[in-house]
Amino acid sequence: MKKTVLFLMNGFGIEQLDSYSIYNAKLMPNLDSYTKKYLFSQIATSSYNLVSGYRVFSTGSKYPLSSSLLDSYIDKFETNQNLNFYLNSIKLESKIHLFLSLENDKSVEHLKGFLKFIKAKKENKIFLHLVLTSDNIDNYKDVEKLISKISYDITDCKIGIVVGVNSLNAMNLVGLMNMFQNEVGEKWRETTKKISSLVSMKILPKNVKEFYMNEGFKFDVNDSIFFFNYEFADVTNFVNNIAKLTNHDNYFSMFPLKGIKYPMFAYPKSGISMANSLTKINAKALILANSAYIKTINYYCCGLQNVVSPQIAFAKTDGDLLLNQENVKAIIRDSDYDLIIINFQIDDIKNVDELNKKLIKLDGILGYIHDFCLENKISLFISSLYGIQKEMPVDNFTKAFVNFAGKVPFIVIDPVFNKTNFMLGLGDIYNLSHTIYTNINNKYDGGEVLIKKKNPLLKALKK
Repeated sequence: MKKTVLFLMNGFGIEQLDSYSIYNAKLMPNLDSYTKKYLFSQIATSSYNLVSGYRVFSTGSKYPLSSSLLDSYIDKFETNQNLNFYLNSIKLESKIHLFLSLENDKSVEHLKGFLKFIKAKKENKIFLHLVLTSDNIDNYKDVEKLISKISYDITDCKIGIVVGVNSLNAMNLVGLMNMFQNEVGEKWRETTKKISSLVSMKILPKNVKEFYMNEGFKFDVNDSIFFFNYEFADVTNFVNNIAKLTNHDNYFSMFPLKGIKYPMFAYPKSGISMANSLTKINAKALILANSAYIKTINYYCCGLQNVVSPQIAFAKTDGDLLLNQENVKAIIRDSDYDLIIINFQIDDIKNVDELNKKLIKLDGILGYIHDFCLENKISLFISSLYGIQKEMPVDNFTKAFVNFAGKVPFIVIDPVFNKTNFMLGLGDIYNLSHTIYTNINNKYDGGEVLIKKKNPLLKALKK
């Protein structure tokens, strides 16, 4: 076994061309020197937050596993007793409101199968309300295509409201409730101009305020509400607002949601996970993270299960624990864990000045961990699971768009993996996990790794 430290700079990534310039050698001198001195490359990430980052890192799944479950269910919805219970709850002449989480092309195909199932048994009028979930501004290109696809391919129901998942459960839902109950609010029959304005204002899809596309969706007390979701979210405030005004309690969801009594499916479990990979090589991991995120990280590391794994333990980094050099060094040195993952996040910054200060702090922590690992001959990998896309104030008059999305750095600090004999190949953060397990125990054979031996010809050309 080879002790390995993975330092995750979550939220930090490779600056994209449209980003406000943040990163420079003076701001982060340690990181800058490591990119020059050691094996360094850029690896791909499709993730934009901690949840999707750990899901891909642990299970290799770009999409929620609930999506894969529905792939095999498109023609089998009628076999689900819960769904038949749902259909039986729908009253004659009432409308069906489907709140569809607009994730990707699969969402539309799943929707078609679900509508076919409903239409075979019910003649009620159906309205679609599209819930945007993405953390990525670039996703608007797909959103526009998917809305067009739904409009043209699904002619037996109309799109009512379009809203971001965060706005669906905001504290103040007066505007959304007025729209849902009275059809009063911002209307866009064609979405091209609306989406262009959202892109120009750098509003993330998940934060989009409600607007509607077609009339007739006004909510009535006997109407049915179904959330066609893929991942857990909180819709309690939305549900409570409807209940206060109408005493309505007829809510269902495809997968569990906070605030919904009747989910149709339990969450699927993944046979692939960080816990299982560690078990294969009889290794254990200690994950250092803020206590607010430990439950989420554990859920994904254990294959989408809320269980305690003997392979994974956690230590809290609340406050400034990572600034306490001796404590962190002791954790790395004295623990009997083969893998130590240190989470540092920059997501919570509110302005450019705060981001600069956080990156300076990050660079300082990297410095002492680098020195300690080098001195004790411990492998140190530096990377990130995702990069932020965020518009934030520079001062009282100027805003900046910081775009670290799409690619993240990967640095290998280990005397064995020198630049003369090794190179880094192409890959993503799932390949990063395989690289780490292989470094701990070279008998691991779970997947493609990022570290490659140079061939003799390539080494000769590099001289």
